[in-house]
Amino acid sequence: MPVREVGLVGLGLMGSAMSTRLLAEGFSVVGYDVAGAAREAHQARGGTVVTGTAEVASRCPVVILSLPNGQVSREACFGPGGIVEGVRDDSIVVETSTVLPREAEAMAADLGKLDAHFADAALSGHSEMVGRGEALGMVGGDAADVAAVEPILDPFCREVMHVGGPGDGMRAKIVVNEILTINRFAVAEGLVLAEKLGVDVARMLEVLRASAAYSKAMDMWGDRMVERRYTEPASRVDSHSKDARLTIQLGREHQAPMLLTTQINQVVQGMLANGMAELDNSSVVEALRALAGIAPALPDVGARPGS
Repeated sequence: MPVREVGLVGLGLMGSAMSTRLLAEGFSVVGYDVAGAAREAHQARGGTVVTGTAEVASRCPVVILSLPNGQVSREACFGPGGIVEGVRDDSIVVETSTVLPREAEAMAADLGKLDAHFADAALSGHSEMVGRGEALGMVGGDAADVAAVEPILDPFCREVMHVGGPGDGMRAKIVVNEILTINRFAVAEGLVLAEKLGVDVARMLEVLRASAAYSKAMDMWGDRMVERRYTEPASRVDSHSKDARLTIQLGREHQAPMLLTTQINQVVQGMLANGMAELDNSSVVEALRALAGIAPALPDVGARPGS
């Protein structure tokens, strides 16, 4: 019988988008988050709230993790009151947080000792895309486990791709993130150049979308850059910074050049230092506008680039 009750640990931007899609498709979603406001919002959407991660696992054969990093995911699984205290022999833990591949591999191995299953289902797409069912799921794990979780990923993924064993979903995600970051930065840099040249930036974005320079980043962040709409983020600057650290770390470990990623990350660190951590990633255009001598148009977030 298909699984209709799904556990979700982590109800932030991505977790809440996933729960919304699952609930809309008729799934019962049992959720937990350390933040009371996130739990209340989940309950208001029609979800069920429980007291901890162990209870999520005891009630649901599939548990999705949507957490800040690998350390938090591991604590949610193996720490006091964690998932392992409620896990069943046939349970599947699905990691959608962005973690290091070796962290995903270790989770798979340690859950396997308890006869539980694991899949790392990395998502390509920000929270608004997840909320529209437009994400790409890149899943690492045993073929049978991937097949079992695919119907649960379908509500928020336009496509689910099995990319290999445990950890390979995260490897694919990190490569995708690297290229997407470069594309987003390129869009911002190009729009700032257009502004300096006196070209209407909204019209320039239309031209870019129709040109050979097109990238998905234009659809994900271009309108926000033109409209300077940063305060209801689909993806945050601080989340980008965390993901960039993983990318750069893996690049160093495997002796892969990280020229553009490293340079872009320097700009992002400046954004963090100027109070932009909670803004949407499209706000990188304002950091570049400041460098170009254009007064940035930012909400009141404290110190700003160029101030």
